[in-house]
Amino acid sequence: MRTIWFPKTRTIWFPNLSIYCILKQIGKSSKMNNVISSAGLELANVLVTSPPLHQSWDAVQKQKLHTAADPNAQMALYISETKHSNTTIISFLTSPVTLQDQQAMISSTTLKDTNFPLFEFLCNKDTPSFSVNGLAINFFALYHTTLDLLLTRLVESSNSNSLILITGHSFGGCVATLFTLWLLQSLNLSKAKCPLCITFGSPLTGDEKLRQCVLQFSKWSSCFLNVASINDPVPKAFLTTSQASDYKPFGTFLLCSASGCSCFEDPNAILQLLVETSSQSAQIQGPNSGIQFFDYGQILSDLKLKAFSRDVFVLVEEDRFPLKAGIKTQLAAIFGVLSSQSLQQQQPDINFGNLIQKMETQELNHAIQKTQVYSSFWKFNEIKKYMAYMEWYKAHSKNMGIGYYDSYKNKGDTYDSDAQGFKKKLWIYWQDKVAEVERKPQKEGATMSTAFLYTGTICRKMIEPLHIADYYKGGGKDYIKERPRHFVLLEQWFNEDEEKKAEREKEERKTPQPHSESKPNSKAKTVASSLNDDSCFWAHVEEALILCNEQASNPNAKQKLIDFERYVLNALQNFAVTPDIFLGQSSFMQWWNEYKKMVGSDYSSPLVEVMKRNTYRKYVEGVSVLADL
Repeated sequence: MRTIWFPKTRTIWFPNLSIYCILKQIGKSSKMNNVISSAGLELANVLVTSPPLHQSWDAVQKQKLHTAADPNAQMALYISETKHSNTTIISFLTSPVTLQDQQAMISSTTLKDTNFPLFEFLCNKDTPSFSVNGLAINFFALYHTTLDLLLTRLVESSNSNSLILITGHSFGGCVATLFTLWLLQSLNLSKAKCPLCITFGSPLTGDEKLRQCVLQFSKWSSCFLNVASINDPVPKAFLTTSQASDYKPFGTFLLCSASGCSCFEDPNAILQLLVETSSQSAQIQGPNSGIQFFDYGQILSDLKLKAFSRDVFVLVEEDRFPLKAGIKTQLAAIFGVLSSQSLQQQQPDINFGNLIQKMETQELNHAIQKTQVYSSFWKFNEIKKYMAYMEWYKAHSKNMGIGYYDSYKNKGDTYDSDAQGFKKKLWIYWQDKVAEVERKPQKEGATMSTAFLYTGTICRKMIEPLHIADYYKGGGKDYIKERPRHFVLLEQWFNEDEEKKAEREKEERKTPQPHSESKPNSKAKTVASSLNDDSCFWAHVEEALILCNEQASNPNAKQKLIDFERYVLNALQNFAVTPDIFLGQSSFMQWWNEYKKMVGSDYSSPLVEVMKRNTYRKYVEGVSVLADL
């Protein structure tokens, strides 16, 4: 035998940090140490010493003591509010509920059909519907007006300095969970902190589809902490010994007893532990235990004291592998066992061999899912390399006396073939990325992170012209009508983000600022190395070329060409196109040569004068094309 010491975490509480922040920091410091480490134990020790957890239970306890609940009342929902500095705690309790008779779930589709689509915002293309506990929905329907007023008040008072804690005990935890989801979609998370939901002894709320819907929001799942004692039957009320239940957990679960605790995030591991420990609660309370008030106060007090002690856990030689050792250590913490050999001896009703084997498989799968997140950032960095090559290709084409649009269109160089390969990689990546974002419900703030949106916009301006070149070389027409969806959405999201920035700047200008000189036209200075603002510029050029050939048979051709003139002149005035369009072999100059023959020497317009007088030659230096007119 050998002794392994898993040190307890010494916790220093920072009042401005939320539990969500703690979760993130713990996650960053414990990334897959040989697949699994004591991260669940470390996180549990942090949480049981943190004020929000104890403040939440104190709010529940006080509400219980001060609520004169009528034992004969049906469908009564009690709501209380407690203040702690910059923290607002909203607590939910319900009238007595016999949980064994309340397992039925209701589909979001049914709710929509009955004109109560309260949680429809969670649906997405991959998961168009989900199911939640029917009784919890009935509470919302019955107290909708009260809950709506509470929601409105919390949203109006929310800010970056305040924290909202939503808590609930037993079935009140289900109501608290659903209310938190409703609140999350109503808050502007760019200006307010994420609310935190801490439940005590709550039964599971919904099915696997609900869990998947919540996971579509990158932050939301980390806003839920569920405290469940292995001696409390309520969290297991909707489960069976075969685990064949439609209910699935989401968020972080702090599984505990008076002896110890550990945290789990993998839903399958949580389910397995809840099912396997059913015998613990069955020995203490009867089948209708949902009507009883399981007291978590003493458990939390004991756990807080234990978090500052240093226990030694003894492993046998066969447990030397990190994955198995980590699982046994977490189980031992929950059951208060100091030796791995004592687990089975002290808990003969639990098949620990089978449980540990299942948890090993589940933890491995969970670790693989997490690596996929890091993989996406690795791919993002690879994409930047392809974009750097395209920048080089653009410069190379310019040095050859032809813009990269026309060089790619003609494909007379080996570099053009290489560019085609990199364009394909960039195309596939952003097509998939946009589809992934589009599948997510858009209630969490920015559609894409700033980094992704900025890079996606640069990439759109870089490769869409190449797609346009292929489109028209293949005999296409009216490209705008056939424009690929991922380009449309990337431009739409970028414009929406720009509008938000403009609104913020407008608000900032309302506050007097120190006098500063006006900024120079930065676009004029960088026009030589920039990309066209309108990634469809070359499509408009190609359409203008087609109109020149159709002017005899198309009665609308003349007016459309005049509109094109205005479009180009406006782009030049705003330095929104690159100087490459004036290179001798460009499609734009090809259009101009045909257009000037068509309109004749007597025709005059601002753009025609710019072209005839060659005032565009200094455009590359940032000089306005209208300067000499």
